[in-house]
Amino acid sequence: MAKGGLTSRILTPERKLSLQVFFSNKLAVVGLVIVLAYVADALIVQFAPWLIGLKHPFEVIPDYSNPVPQPPSWKHPFGTTYPGIDLLRAVIKAIRLDLGLSVVVVVPGALLGIVIGIVATYFGGWIDDVLMRLTDIFFSVPYLVLAIAIGYALGRTITSMVIALIIVWWPLYARYTRSVTLQVKELTFIEAARAAGASNYKIMFRHILPNALPPVLVQMSMDLGTIMIVISGLAFIGFLPVANIPELGYLTTLGLNYINTAPWTVLVPGVFIVIFAVSVYLLGMGLMDVINPRRRSSL
Repeated sequence: MAKGGLTSRILTPERKLSLQVFFSNKLAVVGLVIVLAYVADALIVQFAPWLIGLKHPFEVIPDYSNPVPQPPSWKHPFGTTYPGIDLLRAVIKAIRLDLGLSVVVVVPGALLGIVIGIVATYFGGWIDDVLMRLTDIFFSVPYLVLAIAIGYALGRTITSMVIALIIVWWPLYARYTRSVTLQVKELTFIEAARAAGASNYKIMFRHILPNALPPVLVQMSMDLGTIMIVISGLAFIGFLPVANIPELGYLTTLGLNYINTAPWTVLVPGVFIVIFAVSVYLLGMGLMDVINPRRRSSL
């Protein structure tokens, strides 16, 4: 009885409806499965690489005795890339780094943007003007160019790349959160909280934030794929000077000189980037259905 009561408290009618809406979108379910596979890969490589026989999980191991790319075979299912790197093992390792970096960029950038967006909208006036003009300044410069400039100013390292991407990514969430907060702050329960004497902090982060968060989370899920593409692009153009780093963009550069004779050296890491980007997009579309009142009422 207690177990049934606990289950009923966890799976409320509202949550059951949300799950029903999400799982009715077959493409979203496919996206979820693929994303979970990437997450499982990253966790295994990070915490239990011995389960899949990885002796050097955080670097790719070249084989200079046979540096020329070899085609896919039983020994190397994805083939090898220059200089003798097994692509299957390299991709397994690279997913951990690319996925981890994407999360490290998206989450802090979203948190910063959410706070700025809520504060600007709630207080309004000159605070809103100053914060939104600052946001517009960042929006006026292409984010990739700004990220490269900031990264080179801080140094060509993974840490500087992450900092640069956080700096250029928060304005998106600030603008998005502001648009959602403008609608929420005028609702009746916010006026009731003010009348009850609730502090500004409590109103912003206990009343407004939970209502503004769902659409922001949808945007965050989609941005994971975008950030992975950006990180791979920066690695591709040589932003990261570190050799033998297990990163999908870096793996693409290794096979660039062999693209005509060994196309798998570029296609394999590129396909895994695209698969993840498409998967998180499909997942995001499923989450968007969950918060869509029309979609919920149709079931």
